[in-house]
Amino acid sequence: MAFEWPVDKLALINRALRKTGDNQVNAADDGSEEWDCASAAYETWLAYIIEGHPWAWGKTVATLPPAANTPTDPLWDTAYNLPADLVHLIWVRVDDRPSIYALAMGPTTSGPTPQQLYVNAQGGPPRPVPPQAPAPLTIQYISSITSDPTFATPTLVLALEAFVISGIFSGLHKDYAQHKEAMLAARSYLADAQTRHDQQMPKRALYNSRMTAARRVRRPWPPVPGGWGGTGVPG
Repeated sequence: MAFEWPVDKLALINRALRKTGDNQVNAADDGSEEWDCASAAYETWLAYIIEGHPWAWGKTVATLPPAANTPTDPLWDTAYNLPADLVHLIWVRVDDRPSIYALAMGPTTSGPTPQQLYVNAQGGPPRPVPPQAPAPLTIQYISSITSDPTFATPTLVLALEAFVISGIFSGLHKDYAQHKEAMLAARSYLADAQTRHDQQMPKRALYNSRMTAARRVRRPWPPVPGGWGGTGVPG
């Protein structure tokens, strides 16, 4: 049997239905009980998976324009509306340099309230008077649009399939023992997928905390007066 790859949503759901002994579906959104149950599990656990790890296949980089309002917090000078497809923010850069930031809700309007990003893109605080043109702001984030598991690794798709199987057992069969077993398998596959994903990413330098290093040293430090050469005798 040929290796089935890549696997889209319909193919993955049919694989899960085969393993639970249920009827497969011929098309998406066919109104069948099998599709409704499996599709709901697929979407629920896909959202859980993509938010839980900075997967390379789900990352998007965007340059944001300043919002019309100013931040309600005076510690920040510029507000930006976050993209509607943002699931998880990874990093923020102002003028191509890493920046600290705060997340807040935008001003109340008649429509949905946008989530906003507060940064100091004008050199604040305090805010310059008159306001200056903010420096370019770029973000990297996990997108609900680009997070298509078709482009993920086989191990991660196997995890998603196991999550769907658990949903079928609980939703269609009311078999909670099998549901629990499938859920444990799914979490194990997901942990493996995260490890394998991170192994192929560029290595990062370890962060050496001065606080942690200080705790390893017995006080007072140095342990002997200067000029003692380790012989127990000065000089």
